[in-house]
Amino acid sequence: MDRRCETNVLILGKTGVGKTSLCNYIFGTEVLKTGAGRPVTGMGIFKETIMLSPQLILNLYDSWGLEADKSESWKALIQEVLNQHDVREIKDWFHTIIYCLSAKSARVEDFDLEMIEVLGKDGNPVLVVLTHCDVMNVETAITAMRTEIIKKTSVRNQDIVEVSSHAKTLLGGKKTEVFGKEKIIHRIKVNLLYSISSKMPQILTTIGQEKINNWFRDCQEVVKRHVGFINPTSGKKEVSRNEYFDIYAQEIFDEIGRESDALFNEAYDFFSAFSSQFSGNALVEVTDRQKIPQITHFQIKKSDKIGTSIAGAVLLAIPVVGLLGKFAIQEKTRAYYREGLRYNKALLEDHLQVCVALLAQELKKINRQLETLE
Repeated sequence: MDRRCETNVLILGKTGVGKTSLCNYIFGTEVLKTGAGRPVTGMGIFKETIMLSPQLILNLYDSWGLEADKSESWKALIQEVLNQHDVREIKDWFHTIIYCLSAKSARVEDFDLEMIEVLGKDGNPVLVVLTHCDVMNVETAITAMRTEIIKKTSVRNQDIVEVSSHAKTLLGGKKTEVFGKEKIIHRIKVNLLYSISSKMPQILTTIGQEKINNWFRDCQEVVKRHVGFINPTSGKKEVSRNEYFDIYAQEIFDEIGRESDALFNEAYDFFSAFSSQFSGNALVEVTDRQKIPQITHFQIKKSDKIGTSIAGAVLLAIPVVGLLGKFAIQEKTRAYYREGLRYNKALLEDHLQVCVALLAQELKKINRQLETLE
């Protein structure tokens, strides 16, 4: 049974570029028929939810036409909306960002270039769609627009798509046909996977580093609280602390591995459902899920060395009399603990880097399947 999938699409452009016709052409229904419930004027990004099929729901975010004389306000508004969707869960991302330009205008304004750059920040792939490409004698204009976009933004040539959204009869009697839909859908799928491949390792890095930092801070607090003037070298407390540090570190190690697996499986499941439901055909068929293997080479540093070093410090400090002697033992003990904790922190960070590299590698395997379809 096909899995249900929701997709979030952000589409922007100035008034008259043909966003409504484009959306209706791509999604095969009048998704922007009325625009009910939205103000006729003013700034804002508006969401419409359309059930394209029992398995595919479209959350379409668009605005009435962008205005060049309000450039800074539009950039701030767009950045705010992008930030709201730049989260951990793939289902809440913008899976498609489309910026529309009309080939009839024969030029790309600075305002459009600025908007495209804002949309493309933080690794968001932007699809630039040139509408009205069926008008006569527009080929030269299209070439010039492509050159300008590639030169002044991070958009790649393959992410500039020429479209005719509806068939019509021109004045001279020539009939035009619709075109561009298949390429748009292909680029949407490719760009979603590209976005997953670039963002997921970053997400794992952020999550893993936060776990490691919390572990390091918690362990330092234990040392600060329990290695004191009265009994800095208590044997029972030493064993207890060592066990706590080792078990806690191993838990963080295991959590990073589980998070890596979870992110990959989430990416695989979402893209598989998205690819099969969007336009009703799968872009990539993967029969056997290749989970990221567990990493076993990492060994948590046991506290034997720390304990031995502390014992040596105690013997050396015994002749020292009074509070100064206890303070020396305390600081020596803490120093060895700090050394051990830093060592384990470095090992955990190495483990995180390996997991991130493996996650990126597994996602790139799927990407390579797409390269043959370009």
